[in-house]
Amino acid sequence: MIWLMVVVSYAYGHAFAAQGRFEQSRLSRIVGAASVLQARAPEKHLRAVAVEGTMPRSTVLQNPAKKFHLIDRLIPPLLDGNTIFSMTQLRLHGLQFEQRRQSQLKTSGSDKCELSIDAICTSEFSLQRIGDRDLLLQLNPKLASKRPRT
Repeated sequence: MIWLMVVVSYAYGHAFAAQGRFEQSRLSRIVGAASVLQARAPEKHLRAVAVEGTMPRSTVLQNPAKKFHLIDRLIPPLLDGNTIFSMTQLRLHGLQFEQRRQSQLKTSGSDKCELSIDAICTSEFSLQRIGDRDLLLQLNPKLASKRPRT
């Protein structure tokens, strides 16, 4: 029993650290993309963002989560839809935006990102300017297996 606790605690600690590094690097790229969109049109100050999707798991977290299902519950995603927690995480990483519901945005209805001066499309996320002041951040869940809601 003690051996199992040691194995689970090691797996948890290793997965937690790896997921933290994974999410930090992805959040850095999201903040950089928002800065690029702001620099393209400096006269139009961005004020709000809506988040769609869930931050995927790192590969290091996927493996122990298959064996020890509790680990996936103990390590929640930093960005998980358009929640207050997601907005708080974005603010902590430098994006001082208001929360906007996706229904409040005047989108074209297409969920595919089309590269333009008002959009940054990557395999990890898409960030699109909607109108003059709003952003839509779409996290791409196709890169990793779908996470259960925590």
